[in-house]
Amino acid sequence: MSRAGLASERKDPSELLQIETSRVFVGKSNVRRRPGEVIDLTRSIQEKGVLEPVLVRPVGYRYELIIGSRRLEAAKAAGLKRIPAVVRKMSDEEAIIVSLIENIQRRDLEPEEEYDGLMTLRKLNPKSYGTPEQLAKAIGKSRRYVEDHINAVETVRGLRRETRAEVTVKSAPTPEERKEGVLPLKHATYIHKAEETPSIQGLPSRERAVKLKELAETIAPLPQPEAEKVVSHFVMAPQKSMEEIRKDVQYLRAVKLEILLDPRVAEALRTAAEDRRTTMEAVASLAIHSWLRQQRYF
Repeated sequence: MSRAGLASERKDPSELLQIETSRVFVGKSNVRRRPGEVIDLTRSIQEKGVLEPVLVRPVGYRYELIIGSRRLEAAKAAGLKRIPAVVRKMSDEEAIIVSLIENIQRRDLEPEEEYDGLMTLRKLNPKSYGTPEQLAKAIGKSRRYVEDHINAVETVRGLRRETRAEVTVKSAPTPEERKEGVLPLKHATYIHKAEETPSIQGLPSRERAVKLKELAETIAPLPQPEAEKVVSHFVMAPQKSMEEIRKDVQYLRAVKLEILLDPRVAEALRTAAEDRRTTMEAVASLAIHSWLRQQRYF
């Protein structure tokens, strides 16, 4: 295609155009780095075409993708030579903000991708985006939201750097991923808060990093309330092993349960838990479930 043809192809930046997929590239302004699985979307595009245009900005004689990574990958996989796109002139700041807002709304970003986008924005214009409040305002989120993402990612990356362990944080890891040590975002913020406490800061740097890594591995598969309790006990007694801390938390939970129950019921639960080598809470849950089923409540 001639340069004149290319120029006429994008003569109106706000116009919906059909542009060649080969001329679209993913640059620094697209905060989503991993488009993920596109098999189903590819089949859909093969049958119905691309139903929603991607958003790009002109860069020389090419187009930088701002929104639509999965659609672009799926369109290429489906063999499309052209893709519908809204072409809009944008500054680097505008492009990153648009990409962040759109992908956050779609819940398509992982914490590390979001963090990188926020830091790129801060680097581009420290005066306008130097604080969590300014970043939050730019993307339409709360300061707490931004701070949680920044703290969680910086903590995880710090542990990776200091221990060379594969510590990872995700917005919504699967149960299988959590068993392998992938942290939900909230769990990573708990580790950050623990790291900031005087008792943990007082540890030698290497010991602190190793203990925080062990803490991350311990709480990754746990429900949020239990994870928070383990972190609290870790802060109070960092000299203890993770196994000892888990036992302390389970013991306190059992004590609270016994206080609430009739002594005979509590003793029966304790015996059953010892026989089954599990916790009193687990036995209580099974017993309640069985009784409700017998009474036909579900």
